[in-house]
This record gives sequence, C-alpha cells and structure tokens, in this order.
Amino acid sequence: MAMEDAENLSFNLSAGMFDRKRTLRLAPDYFEYEANYLEPGRLIKIDREDILDIKFNMNWIIWYRFYVGCDFRIDVKTRENGIFRIKFVSYFEKNNAYIRAYNSIVNWMWEHYLRGIIDHHLQEFYQTHEFQIRQVRMTDEGVYFINQDHLAYWEEVGVKEYEDYFAIFNQSYPELNERILFDEWESEILLGMIEALKEKHYNENK
Repeated sequence: MAMEDAENLSFNLSAGMFDRKRTLRLAPDYFEYEANYLEPGRLIKIDREDILDIKFNMNWIIWYRFYVGCDFRIDVKTRENGIFRIKFVSYFEKNNAYIRAYNSIVNWMWEHYLRGIIDHHLQEFYQTHEFQIRQVRMTDEGVYFINQDHLAYWEEVGVKEYEDYFAIFNQSYPELNERILFDEWESEILLGMIEALKEKHYNENK
C-alpha cells in the first residue's frame, strides 16, 4: 500500500468498496492526489505554499452494531483551489493497514505542512503579542476564554486530547475550558500554537 524513499511517501488507497485505488504522493514541498474517479492516473498537485490549513477525520463504519470499516477524510484548505479533499475507505481485514497508513499521512502532513503554518502564526504572535483562533485568544499572559470571560495564565493552562476533540482548560478550575473539535478548521493550528507557547513559557520560567 505504501512506498517510501528518503524524502517521499506514496500510497495507493481505495476510495470505496467498489472504487479503484487512487494514488497519493507526499513530498516535502507538495503533494499529489488522484482525485477524479473518471480520470485515472491524473494527479492534482498542491504546493506546500498554497496550503492554509488541514483537518483530519476518521470514523468507524458500523453495520448492525458491528465495526466493519473505517472512513478517512483529510481536508486541505488552499489559497487557489478552495477545499481539496483526500478520502479513502477500508473494510474488514484491511482496517489495520489503512489505519497505519492514515497515521503516517497525518504525521507527515503535520511535520512538513502544518508545522510551517504554525511557525508562521507564532511569528505573528511574537510581533503583535496577541493571536485569536475561534473563541480562544492567546496573549503574553496566557489564554483568554472569550465565551467565559476568563484568562488562564500560562502556568495554569492545561491541554488534554480526546478521540474527537481537545480541551484547553485552567488546571486550577477545570470547569473553565474550551473544547475544540478536531474536525474544525484551525483546530490543529490552535493546538500546535498552544503547545508551543506553553513550552516557551515553561522554558523561560523554570
């Protein structure tokens, strides 16, 4: 299913039970995907510089209360082409191999695409000393939960990941929190920024 060399990954992934396999190629500066069922072999290329955000989603397929397969979706927001979707599906004995492939794709995209986006936003934060994503505002002091009108100082900020979402909370008052679904735009960016700023604050004050 997966092929790799020193710098690239390549996958042949089924888009459905009766669909043919489609090619996904990942390189540090771009990725290519065979998106159109009617045009086999035609790969659409997305350059790293064109990527604005990525969100990942995996759901189990259930038949009569039995888990029989997995539905994987990776949505890429781009400057030029809007939303570009990578979708693949596994059933029965293929599930474990496809889950491993999905994890490899997520880790690759995090390292080669999302990390650069997060670093760019961190530089904006260091210049303006404030950055807001959804209902969470990051400042030099800590994280401000807009919905609850509460500031958690960096030494109080906790982050916990669950299957479908992550929570940012005040460790002294856990009821003061913000939950962010992974299947929401900017969720990975927010998580990456919070973790980086927490680490920076810890290193500066230890």
